[in-house]
Amino acid sequence: MELDEESSLLTTFSTTFGRYCWKRYPFEVKSAQDEFQRKMEEVFEGLDIGLIIDDIAGTGANTEDHDAKLRLVLQRAREKGVRFNRDKCIFNAVSIPFFGHLLTTEGIKADPEKTKAIVNMPAPESHEQLQVLLGMYNY
Repeated sequence: MELDEESSLLTTFSTTFGRYCWKRYPFEVKSAQDEFQRKMEEVFEGLDIGLIIDDIAGTGANTEDHDAKLRLVLQRAREKGVRFNRDKCIFNAVSIPFFGHLLTTEGIKADPEKTKAIVNMPAPESHEQLQVLLGMYNY
């Protein structure tokens, strides 16, 4: 996501090699993910999809419905200059992983891999280990 000139200048930093500024929004900036989410929501507003940061999930009552919705998503992406990584795309699947869940033709289920990881975690023995466990529960 490109920064406008004014915002780019706010990211200026100096090194022994000179002064530099970001031309694109670095994800190290605390608000980058929120801003990216907002932009993606603007791009795909009105379309029947699930959207979290750069993950998009679309469903359909049947193959024709799914494909019609997919065409709308791809058309909007083309119009707005959004590109997808073909290697990360999954089309016409009966089940897909989506943020710790499985979206299936029967509904939303817990992802067995995530559940297995929690069940097999050893009992926490420190504050840090407890934080890791709670993070897994929340995800």
